[in-house]
Amino acid sequence: VDISEDIEAIITVTRGEDVSKGGAVFLNDRMELLDLREKSQPGEVERWSAISERAVPFYNAGLYAFRSSIFEFTAKLKPSPRGEYELTDAIRDLAQSGKKVQALELTGEWADVRDPEILARLNRA
Repeated sequence: VDISEDIEAIITVTRGEDVSKGGAVFLNDRMELLDLREKSQPGEVERWSAISERAVPFYNAGLYAFRSSIFEFTAKLKPSPRGEYELTDAIRDLAQSGKKVQALELTGEWADVRDPEILARLNRA
């Protein structure tokens, strides 16, 4: 992937998904990452929407391109309250360190295969 020199990472986003089931992505008007919250708690999306330049959060589509600088941030990860090491925490920390994380909105068909039921439904289609 050819990434502009001023961009440290690219994340993909989509609209119309329930952000409480995945990642809520908050962007500025240039589609640059402000914040990223994985499986948000009740009220968290509304709180972030109130201060975000884009009132409705995008859904994290889960496709990424990184420069090697991401490893500085993945090395510092601690388990989340869910007991998992969240790549999204490293991406958020990268953006909040002043590095540019650019969002790319996916268009067309896309599915978040986050559980076996969704995979089964897609296989039947």
